[in-house]
Amino acid sequence: MRKAIDGASRRRLYLFRHGAVDYIDANGDWVADPDLVDLNERGRTQAASMSTLFADVHLDKAICSGFPRTVQTGEAVLGQRDLTLEVMTELQEIRHGSGEASGGYDVYADVAFSHWRAPDKSATFLGGERYHDFYKRISVAMEALLVDESWHNLAVFAHGGTNAAVLGWATGVGLHAFGLLDQATCCLNIVDFDFNDSGTLVRKTVRGMNITADDPVMHRRDAGDMEMLARRILNMQP
Repeated sequence: MRKAIDGASRRRLYLFRHGAVDYIDANGDWVADPDLVDLNERGRTQAASMSTLFADVHLDKAICSGFPRTVQTGEAVLGQRDLTLEVMTELQEIRHGSGEASGGYDVYADVAFSHWRAPDKSATFLGGERYHDFYKRISVAMEALLVDESWHNLAVFAHGGTNAAVLGWATGVGLHAFGLLDQATCCLNIVDFDFNDSGTLVRKTVRGMNITADDPVMHRRDAGDMEMLARRILNMQP
């Protein structure tokens, strides 16, 4: 049980993003339902590497969003731990519009750099959920997790957008975090929360951000996933 120098109880969140997936199939077509994609071969390899890196970490509780990619990542990373991977649907990714695969958007503004528009109150993700509404949803979910005293070390397996919202909430950066803070596939973030004797949260501290087991110095990554997806869309166009 961690303690701060002033006696505060220090609880820790291990916040993961799911491993790599394919939203566009081998034929260059959008998958039927992006919410139901499984980890691809690279994603499974990433999760196995993260499991090795994370093997000696004690956990009291583990949660995922319930989407297959977070379930599969969580199960792989947790390995042989005697833990039930619980589902918290409030942590699901920002919701896309129903017509995201049919076109009618600007591939640069609406896909590659959509997250940079998050602070705009009217901005949505591919015509779906507003960033402001999503940020509020994730903030409420995090507040609920903090009042749950069943854990001292918590693992959460979530999504790039979810993680950006959590980090924006934890750091005070807010919605600007969506554009500013990159989240590679199967990355890990570490956030500590200090509580005084009366159970009041007194400090949030980010200990690690965007840590990956397969590419720790990001020498193979110079673009975010939405930008890489936009490149694939452009390559699909005649």
